[in-house]
Amino acid sequence: MDSPQLHAVGFDAPSLDSLIAAAFDAGVRGINTAPGFALIGAYSDPSGARMAFLQRSGQQATTTAALVSDTPFRAQVVRFTDLLAKVALYAPDGEGRLLAEFLSLVDDPVAYPQYELTGSESTVVPALGVAALAIDVEAFSDEAAFLVSPAAELGGAAMTAATLLSPGLYALRADAIGPGEASPTLLMAGTVVAVETRRNALTGVDFQVARLRSAVELTVAIPAEHPVAPGSVVYGTWFATCSAGTWDRTA
Repeated sequence: MDSPQLHAVGFDAPSLDSLIAAAFDAGVRGINTAPGFALIGAYSDPSGARMAFLQRSGQQATTTAALVSDTPFRAQVVRFTDLLAKVALYAPDGEGRLLAEFLSLVDDPVAYPQYELTGSESTVVPALGVAALAIDVEAFSDEAAFLVSPAAELGGAAMTAATLLSPGLYALRADAIGPGEASPTLLMAGTVVAVETRRNALTGVDFQVARLRSAVELTVAIPAEHPVAPGSVVYGTWFATCSAGTWDRTA
């Protein structure tokens, strides 16, 4: 089974079918009253790893990875497909400064009505849990090591240790792709503030959960084969994931 998103949070198994079966045996919480959907649900592992399931009536189910986050933000969410949303994060101060804007998977789509991406409607979430899963990353001992590396150059532009870019959002705004082609991929660099190793209870696979200081401070999952420590800079592609806390409230 080759899924970087699932691997980031330790969901390694011989096959996706066996992994899904194990999750349902362990306990999946679901909502079966959403019009047009046969299933919207999630398995939340004690480690904080999460699998989200979505199935439209008469169609195949979609399985995605997520991570329970302890970095909440006041946010404006525009969900424009079944699982994908444009997310804007704001500072908690009185001015409500825009901190970051990107595309993200939402693991609880029932928490946000679906709107047109080009419209003016959105859902305001007072405490949106924001996380990212490492897909293809490189770890550096510190900021200085990152800045002198070839990784800090992108098309002739210098990257910083706080870079957070959403290629899919830029492509949508440029009309280079349609909503169905967009993805929640981030190009991000950040400094590890704290890190711990956790074990996925469903699979027994270890992975790392860190607080990463980038343009904003996020909860991130990093596979064990990329060991990091406080002060390390991690750079590469990530999978953004957010939650309004639906599955936590129904635990």
